[in-house]
Amino acid sequence: MYQSKAARRMAVFALLAASLAAGSAMAQDKKWKSHMSTDEPDKLYRHYCAVCHGPDGDGQTQARFALDPAPRNFTNAKAREELSRDHMLQTLLKGTLTKDGKRTAMISWKDHLSPEQMETLVDYIIVRFMGGRPADNVHDHNDPRHKGHDHSNAKKVDYPYGLKPDAARGKTVYTASCQSCHGANGDGKGTDQRVAQIKPRNFNDQDFRDYATGFSLFSTVSNGRGHMPSWDKSMSNQDIADVSEYVLRTYVTRKPLTAAK
Repeated sequence: MYQSKAARRMAVFALLAASLAAGSAMAQDKKWKSHMSTDEPDKLYRHYCAVCHGPDGDGQTQARFALDPAPRNFTNAKAREELSRDHMLQTLLKGTLTKDGKRTAMISWKDHLSPEQMETLVDYIIVRFMGGRPADNVHDHNDPRHKGHDHSNAKKVDYPYGLKPDAARGKTVYTASCQSCHGANGDGKGTDQRVAQIKPRNFNDQDFRDYATGFSLFSTVSNGRGHMPSWDKSMSNQDIADVSEYVLRTYVTRKPLTAAK
């Protein structure tokens, strides 16, 4: 039977509303607690966040037509200007309000996700969608959107997922997987035949040194950028943290290579 475009759209909205309602009912059930592993942050994100924020973190889901305000787009510059890691954790912990002080569809997950799961979700979003560059912990606490948020105990985290990098071990990873393009001296003059064409990053450039952090390097190695492939399927998160720390210490902070304790 033929369905008009309007009818099909109403059907989509009905299915979405049912999905959101089911999720909200589940979240409001105080007896329910998630047991999903923090070792697979992508699965956590897909299970709890993707229905509204989308698999690509851009908020381009059907939910954007049904929710006001629309789900956050984590991929744009506005998100990186407004969202610090701690603020994102506070949002998961306490939910969000609009500028008018009204409750949004983003509920509190404190009764359903452990602190470790919340940190894993936030770190995944920062790494996967925000280039490892969230905002600093600077907020206008008169803004109703921050009502009930406590940023006084924000802790500095250099790497996602609670990883403790080993820069000395990272040197071995760099030699095996990165040196052929980026060079033994990090100058982008490796031995790979494609070097002249792909122009690997020179880690000695000042613009790189001004930009690089543990999070941003972890994000770049994980997701790839330009001609650089993503390594998240061929390296463990620990390997990525180790090689990121090696590059950071060797070319950015220029500190001795010390193993993690």
